[in-house]
Amino acid sequence: SYQWLRTQAPVFFGPGITQPISSALQRVMYNSIVSSIAQRMIDGGMPQAVATAKAQETVDSRGGVSVAADMTVPGVFRTPQLNLGLFHESSLHLTDRLTATLGLRYDLNRVDVSYDTKAVMSLTANVMGSEATNRVASALRHSAHNAYNQLLPKVGLVYSVGNKGNVYASVSKGYRSGGFNIQMFSDILQTELMANARRAQQGDYDVPHTAADYRRVNATIAYKPETSWNYELGTHLNLFGGSLHLDLAAYYMQVRNQQLSVMAGTYGFGRMMVNAGRSRSCGVEATLRGSALDNRLAWTATYGLTHATFRDYVDSVKVDGRLTPVDYRGKRVPYVPMHTIGCAADYTVPFAHGPLDNIRFGLNLTAQGSTYWDEANLYRQKMYAVLGAHADLRFRRVLTVSLWGRNLTDTRYNTFAIGSAATGTKQYFAQRGCPVQAGVDIKLHF
Repeated sequence: SYQWLRTQAPVFFGPGITQPISSALQRVMYNSIVSSIAQRMIDGGMPQAVATAKAQETVDSRGGVSVAADMTVPGVFRTPQLNLGLFHESSLHLTDRLTATLGLRYDLNRVDVSYDTKAVMSLTANVMGSEATNRVASALRHSAHNAYNQLLPKVGLVYSVGNKGNVYASVSKGYRSGGFNIQMFSDILQTELMANARRAQQGDYDVPHTAADYRRVNATIAYKPETSWNYELGTHLNLFGGSLHLDLAAYYMQVRNQQLSVMAGTYGFGRMMVNAGRSRSCGVEATLRGSALDNRLAWTATYGLTHATFRDYVDSVKVDGRLTPVDYRGKRVPYVPMHTIGCAADYTVPFAHGPLDNIRFGLNLTAQGSTYWDEANLYRQKMYAVLGAHADLRFRRVLTVSLWGRNLTDTRYNTFAIGSAATGTKQYFAQRGCPVQAGVDIKLHF
């Protein structure tokens, strides 16, 4: 397969972002001018405290210092991807009841990125009645590519117990290709602008880039492939003459270079993929399906327990302006609910005469939680449940009218949440789940 993708992603910054920048530069310029004037007074013999107060009075009386910043980050990114897979799988019947499955896949992936983006910050400074507008700009135009390949083996055993079902065990290697982050370019470019903002006091300035700079950028935006070893033991059973079906499985996963979606590091503009060192996931999944009352009542119930934790993941976070290492070993992997529950029951009332074939009534319940939204496990979604119901009227296999309701209990929950410090203060943003919903679906069958 080959995928072409072109992304045009302009980023615009409103006053929530530009105002803190303006205020910071205004303080720097004000203090620099006051210090320069005060130093001349000190050289003339005036005490430092008096000189500083006089310098501040001079600057303030002549209009003071004000700075207004405006910033945009236009960008065009091309990210083609090539994937080649060669695979084979064989089933070997060792005995009448025992079957072995042997599989092998070779995966080759090439990911490319070509970027043409820049950041432009215009600074309008009014210094004691004299106004000037200068700009500082940083442009990045380059390309990079990475290639990854993996051999992915698979071994499985299935033991049949006749009409009652089977028992199975499997071991396989999993793989997700690496790639490049493009959402974090605004973070990279603003870092460069802030590091060179003072140069705009002397005039327009374009940040230069060397081959070494581009190597660092390409290394920063790249993330590695994720690999895993997966072990599973389970059974599929038909019980009570086939009126009850049981699926039961236990699994264990060892993941290396786990790919995590996080907010971009320095300023938090956009999400990016990073690699954790190692994680471990284990759990069980169970499903029961059955029917009763001459197959008029059909029901199902499922339960999943997942315990996913980091085994080796050290990251850096800013504490009091300094990068400090943080060890997430033992923390839960974000976005993975510990419990998932689902159950549903449908009852069908058939009609021998009249326009109706049947009416089917149903109830369903889904629940999940708790789910952490960050690798530090600071905030999470608690366990919640959502109740639904429906009534389907089928008219002679041609027309079906469905009346349905979702989240009938009006449960308040979040489907996703992120934390961002883009404005200088850590804030949390969440997407809330839908409240009570009701509707009608009409289907025509031809």
